[in-house]
Amino acid sequence: MATVAILVNPVRVDAAHLSSEIAEWLERRHHEPRVFRLAPADRAEGKVPAGDLRDADLTGADLAISLGGDGTFLRLVPLAYSARVPVLGVNFGRLGYLLEVEPAALFDTLERALSGDAAMEDRLVLAITVPGGLTQADGDDRSLSGDGVVCPEGERWWVALNEMVVEKTVPGHMVSLSTALDGEELLTYKADGVLVASPTGSTAYNLSAGGPILAPSLPAMVMTPVAPHLAIDRSVVLRADQQATVRVLPPRPAVLVVDGREAGRLSPGAEVVCRVAPGCLHMVRSGDHGFARRLRRALTHGVQE
Repeated sequence: MATVAILVNPVRVDAAHLSSEIAEWLERRHHEPRVFRLAPADRAEGKVPAGDLRDADLTGADLAISLGGDGTFLRLVPLAYSARVPVLGVNFGRLGYLLEVEPAALFDTLERALSGDAAMEDRLVLAITVPGGLTQADGDDRSLSGDGVVCPEGERWWVALNEMVVEKTVPGHMVSLSTALDGEELLTYKADGVLVASPTGSTAYNLSAGGPILAPSLPAMVMTPVAPHLAIDRSVVLRADQQATVRVLPPRPAVLVVDGREAGRLSPGAEVVCRVAPGCLHMVRSGDHGFARRLRRALTHGVQE
C-alpha cells in the first residue's frame, strides 16, 4: 500500500474535481490518499490562493501530486524536498514549463509511478539564508522553508526550485545591491533587483530578465541583474559548489522573494546567501520526451507564468 499526498488549488474547479477522482482511484487500489488544500486568499483583491501549509506533513508519503498551476507546484516543492518525496505536476491547460503531465495521462503515469516504472528526473534546488536583517513575512508558512534538512550553518533557510530575488520595495525607485562570489566582491548594481536561479528556474524570471537558459540537469546556478541602471547587464553562471551573496546597500530597503513568494523585508546592510542545497528534488515525468522538446514547447507557446 502506498501513501499519496495531493495538494489542490481550490480556486481551480477542475483541479478540485480531479482530486476526488484520484482519491477514489487510490482507495479502490488500497492506497491511502492524503489531501491538502490551499486556503483561499482575498479574491476581491485579485490575489491567488495564499494557503497555509504549516500543518502539512508529507512524512511517510510515497508520492506527492500537485493539482493547480505552476504556483501550486512550487508550494509543494519545499515540503516534498524536505521529506524526500517524488513530485508529479498536472497541467491544467497552461503551458507552464514545470507541469508536464496532462490530466488525460495522469492515471497511467500515476500507476507507473506507484509501480516504480515511471521516468524520473532529479532537479537541483537552491538554499537561501539570511544571517540577519530580515523581517519575515506574515504567516511564516513553513512550506517555504527547508525544515527537516540540515543547513551547513544550522540556520533557518528557504528552498527554491526556480529562483530567489532581492528586489526593490519602493515603486519608481531602484535599490542598491552589491554582489559577491565565495566571499569575494563582484559587482554593485543600482537596479530593480538581482536574482539567482537554478537550471530549472533559468526559463522563468531569469529568462524574462535576459538571462541564459541552462539545461535542467546542469549542476550550476545563474546570477542575473534585473533592469540595472548604467551597469553591466550580463548574467554570471556559477558552479554548483559556489556561493552567491547579495547585500542591500543604503539608503533603501529591499524584499526577498523566493519562488514568487515574499519571504521577508531586508533592511540596508542585510545579506542574502544563496547556494545549491544538499540532495535534489525528484520529479515524475510523463513519456520519453527530452529537454529539447519541452524547451521548444515552452518557448513557442510561452514560458513559466
